[in-house]
Amino acid sequence: MSSIIRYISSSLSRRLSFWVVVLVAAIFTAAFALMFSETREVVREEAWNKATKTIEGAVLHIDNTLRRAEVAANNMLVVIEQHLDEPDLMFDLSRRVVENNPDLTGCSISFEPNYYKEKGRYFCAFSYDNGTSIQTKQVGTDHYQYHCMDWYLIPSLLDNPYWIEPYFEDTKEEIAIKKVLSSYSQPIHDAKGHVVGVLSVDIRLDWFSSTISKIKPYPHSYSLLLGKGGTYLVHPDTTKLFYETVFTQTMEHEDTVITHIGEAMLAGETGHRVVNINEEPCYVFYKPFKYTGWSVAIICPERDIFASYDQLKHTARITAVVGLLLLLVFCLGIVDRNLRALRRLANFTALTAEGEFADEVPDSKRSDEIGILQRRFRKMQQALRKYTGQLRQETMILEEQNLELGIAYNRIKEEKRVKNHVLHQMSEEVEQPVNNILTEARAVCDYHHDLTAEKFSSTVDDMLDNTLQVTTLLDKFLKDV
Repeated sequence: MSSIIRYISSSLSRRLSFWVVVLVAAIFTAAFALMFSETREVVREEAWNKATKTIEGAVLHIDNTLRRAEVAANNMLVVIEQHLDEPDLMFDLSRRVVENNPDLTGCSISFEPNYYKEKGRYFCAFSYDNGTSIQTKQVGTDHYQYHCMDWYLIPSLLDNPYWIEPYFEDTKEEIAIKKVLSSYSQPIHDAKGHVVGVLSVDIRLDWFSSTISKIKPYPHSYSLLLGKGGTYLVHPDTTKLFYETVFTQTMEHEDTVITHIGEAMLAGETGHRVVNINEEPCYVFYKPFKYTGWSVAIICPERDIFASYDQLKHTARITAVVGLLLLLVFCLGIVDRNLRALRRLANFTALTAEGEFADEVPDSKRSDEIGILQRRFRKMQQALRKYTGQLRQETMILEEQNLELGIAYNRIKEEKRVKNHVLHQMSEEVEQPVNNILTEARAVCDYHHDLTAEKFSSTVDDMLDNTLQVTTLLDKFLKDV
């Protein structure tokens, strides 16, 4: 890291390019963060709308189918109650219901035991579409006591129409029915209002499963169908069907979110929740059926909902990285190109600092700061060249004057040495005559009363000779000087 920092810091173009890229990256990051935050909310809203419309469409389709079954049964109930005295007609009516309603798999018109004594203890006119034809048969034996089945017992006890929870029916009769069915059953009343039998129309559960399984707003989404008690009627894991409820997994590991969703679905609510299923965040959309009391749910993994968003974000990241690298290369090229003039100025500055003015800074036609700097440096270089020339000329004059001063100084020094030598020599030559004069003058002063005229005259003559000698030496010194 330190070597990278040193590498960047060693060049102005790298530093400028680095900070430009950092600034642009910060702006891009802030812009992308805001954009993707808003986009994520839009994608979430679209997912809710898409899943809601999908589930509403499926529920509406199934509700319409169930409503048609109810209408068919209600219409036939009126006919049945009008012809209770014609038991053989019940076979035709049962068959007619299945023929006229392709959504229905079967229809049974069942009566209380011994209601028709001439028909025996059990009388149930049952028609069933096996896929190739419609078969009609009377069913009910001691082995198959239909009046004990939920589809018969519940509506007769409640004395109200009732959608029966899906069940597995195997009559073990001539008409073999080994399918999971759901039945809409309603009581048959006689003229006195007593319940005398039950009209039941059947829809195969695999039709529900097929219809609900087609509800796939996203590739990995799947659907659930819960019965009135929370039992799984449709589930991608078939081992859970009819044996587990939506609350089964919360018994071992408490999950308040799943519990709330299950309670909301059983309460007939419509809504959506975000939950973790197998440690994966998922969006759950649920809506009840209008007539059966069942509720359907769509589970959409978050990765599916945000797949295009994540792909867009991944693409944007790659694009941003590539764009920043291209910007870095572009900035390095542009900045380096614009800094060439500065580098040339730096080289000229180094030469100028060394006193080299042979290479003159070229004139620039640029109007920006670098052009202004280059022109001003050119003017400064010209001024320095002129000033340096004047300085060199004045330096040469000063050197010549210093040379002359040196010569004069040496001459004066030599003359001073000669004078000192002459003075020293004169001092030595004058010393003896002057001493003689002083000695004789002292003698005259001390012994003048004892001196004879001849001796005094001789002493004076000696003093005059010595004085003349001193005068001669002084004249010679003055001439030499």
